[in-house]
Amino acid sequence: MKKTITYTIILGLSFLLLLQSCQEDPSFPDPGFEIGDQRVEVRRDTADYYDIKMKMDVPNQVKEILLLDALDYSLLETINEYNNKTKFDFNYRVDLTSFDKDTVLNYIIKVTDKDARSFNRGIRISVKRFSFPEIKLIGGSSIALAAPAYNVKGKISTGLNLISSVKVLFEGEEQYSFVPQAGEELHEMDLKALVFLGDLDPSQQYTIDIVIADNMGQESTTNITVRKSEFVKKPYRINYLNTSGIIIHIEPTYNEDGNIVAFDYKWTNNGNNYRNEFHYNDQKMIDTVLYRSLDADGNYSRDWYTYINYVEGTKQISTIESQSFEYDGGNVSVGSVDVEASSFVYTPEGTVSSFRTSSTVSNVYYSDPFNLGESVFGEYWQLASYMTNNASRRQHREEYDPILIPTFIEGLPPFYDYNSSVFLNVFNDIFWHKYMMTKTVPTDPTYTGTFLREPSFTYETDDEGNIISILKTYTSGGSQFEGKTERYTFFYD
Repeated sequence: MKKTITYTIILGLSFLLLLQSCQEDPSFPDPGFEIGDQRVEVRRDTADYYDIKMKMDVPNQVKEILLLDALDYSLLETINEYNNKTKFDFNYRVDLTSFDKDTVLNYIIKVTDKDARSFNRGIRISVKRFSFPEIKLIGGSSIALAAPAYNVKGKISTGLNLISSVKVLFEGEEQYSFVPQAGEELHEMDLKALVFLGDLDPSQQYTIDIVIADNMGQESTTNITVRKSEFVKKPYRINYLNTSGIIIHIEPTYNEDGNIVAFDYKWTNNGNNYRNEFHYNDQKMIDTVLYRSLDADGNYSRDWYTYINYVEGTKQISTIESQSFEYDGGNVSVGSVDVEASSFVYTPEGTVSSFRTSSTVSNVYYSDPFNLGESVFGEYWQLASYMTNNASRRQHREEYDPILIPTFIEGLPPFYDYNSSVFLNVFNDIFWHKYMMTKTVPTDPTYTGTFLREPSFTYETDDEGNIISILKTYTSGGSQFEGKTERYTFFYD
């Protein structure tokens, strides 16, 4: 009986001690706060300041509030006016009057309570400068032209103000003018203006001016420096980023005339090299192409040759043939000579009207994009099998800028893939076309499918007008291709 009473007393005392312990155990609730927007945009037209506002709940009272730079966590300001408070509306005013350019402010608000617990909240303020007429040029502000015309293109913006007028002048002479129609309120617009430059002196520099005015009386002038180019600087390497994210180094070799006589196609992911070599005849046309696939150690087991045969003494093709040579130790297996293209028919202007592969390819597309009396080849062969008379498989270039592509090979006929479909993209984009193309369209006006990829192109030039980058975007082609991009980056000595 005594043992039971003693056990009951001990148990009761333990419970009382435990209860007292729990009652004396202090609570340390974390400070916290609510904020409506953590990413805001403020335009200087409408505000000289921005108020950072938060509802704060700091049960153990504020010891200090710090304003930190979110980029390097440096202390910008110690805010003391809320010390010792618990629930309150926090407000901090950011002065924007010193910002006259687009600026991004990244802040951290750090609250520490009297129990040394802290809580952080970041905020990003994008400050937009005062509205002003401006244009983002496509093609750069310094260009070298091969033709006496240029398409001035870009995106015009006037911020919160309205576009009042746009003018494009060449050497002070107006070549383009735009004024919005009555009731038309435009804050931005795409500019495309064809400027005729005439016969330029290669030793002179010329200026195109884009003059933009807004409804607040502000006016901007953007200059493009123009020079005539009869010689295009040649790149020593082109980095090609394909849709799979793989970078291929394309390294051309030139002869004394500046013509490409070979190029290496080096895969950076495995070290393989696909090499092409070109031989020119007396007409400066390529008559033989050697394609060789080498592994990372430089080994190869086969050569593929393409023979381009011409009507004697002319640049007109009679047939295109292919042949392979396989190597196995000291043995050589010589393949048959196969006809890949034949029955070439030429127009009086000297362009190919039709030719035959597996079927007859007729109405080969050429155009005179700058009204210079030229016949510029414009077919875009998506696949070698699309070299056909079936119009639904055909596409062509519809728009160009008169900028020479530095890797254009005039003597390389664009009627065969030269034994490897791998190169068809590269031939289409940087070897077969003289001028910088910008748009590709289906040849059949009734086409409504999605298998044609219809690539569009944008480009950049350096201060000397050399192309330094071409971005290719597939505007169609189904989910596998639509929206995907490829990029060529050019490197010069």
